[in-house]
Amino acid sequence: MTSIIGRYVARILLGRFVLVLLGLAALLLLLEFLADSDQVIAASDQAVRALALYMVLRLPDILAELIPVAALLAGLLTFAELGRHSELTAIYAGGLSKVRLAVAVVPVVVLIGGLQLLIEDQARPAALGELRVWGVGDFDPGDEATATWLRRGPEILRIRRIDPNQAELRGVTIFQRDGEGNLIAKIEAARAVAERDSWVLHDVARSRVGSTVVETADRLPWSGDLAPGDLDVLITNPPEMPLADLLRVLRHPELGSQPNYRYATALHERLAGPLTTAMLLFLTVALARPPHGRATQTALIAGGLGGGFLLWTFDGLVSNFGHLGLVPPVLAGWAPVAVIAAIIASIVVHDHGSRKASPGAGPRIADAVDTG
Repeated sequence: MTSIIGRYVARILLGRFVLVLLGLAALLLLLEFLADSDQVIAASDQAVRALALYMVLRLPDILAELIPVAALLAGLLTFAELGRHSELTAIYAGGLSKVRLAVAVVPVVVLIGGLQLLIEDQARPAALGELRVWGVGDFDPGDEATATWLRRGPEILRIRRIDPNQAELRGVTIFQRDGEGNLIAKIEAARAVAERDSWVLHDVARSRVGSTVVETADRLPWSGDLAPGDLDVLITNPPEMPLADLLRVLRHPELGSQPNYRYATALHERLAGPLTTAMLLFLTVALARPPHGRATQTALIAGGLGGGFLLWTFDGLVSNFGHLGLVPPVLAGWAPVAVIAAIIASIVVHDHGSRKASPGAGPRIADAVDTG
């Protein structure tokens, strides 16, 4: 009997999650369409096809951001609905405790967490990469002058733009140093093109320290320690990289263009993300109460949303601290999980204490809530 009830609750939870996720995603896609449609149409001769492709490529990033929100809303709506129809009272009276109820929704939790990990680790990096190559909407580089700085052996590189698809660097400046780190020469090139196992600089100007002579050349071979296959890693922000690339950069820090702690923080956030969503779902189970009027269910939803907002604010705060190197990457990634787990534990302890405080109440519904 309890397994049937558990499957019933899990089915309702999954249905609510799908509806909420699709509804929110459709709303955000509409906002994206209104904001960026002019740029997308102007960048393509086939407006309808371009708009459809842009919406498809934006969808993974939107879904990755919405899955935790949709999971929390789905859990709150599910248990509020069960309480409003007195089904939650019947469930507890039938012997299904909160612990068993949490166990019953584990398959749904695993499914949602797996979906989140798949989208964040595979679909979103691929889609964002295509959007950056396309360069439309929010991904239009415009007149950005942000350069990529790299250190390769005795040379320091400043690269204005990297094109991994063409294996080409544009606006290249190479600062050459001696063994003691002193600057001895500067090479400027309009672009560098990968040819076989080396690079060729084009439209080159070279000047040496202490000399007023500037040497120029149309082409100049350059044996820089920079593999063409690693260019995509250099231009990708750590949160947008798949796990395989994050692990590769952490094993070989010279591949990255940013401080190592940013890649470590992104790795821990990627691994902790699905577990954070799972904790949010279990939090809604802990908050579920038999009804005491419509106000109780309204308070459940309002309290859950308020708590979720505070948790997401905290998550964003520690994430920013992690990417700035102010807190360890492990703390930045896993602190939200620990905080939500502590809140769930406090709710369970409070329920147990409330039950003990009324020993003469008899075997009511409240006694079935936390007994296994």
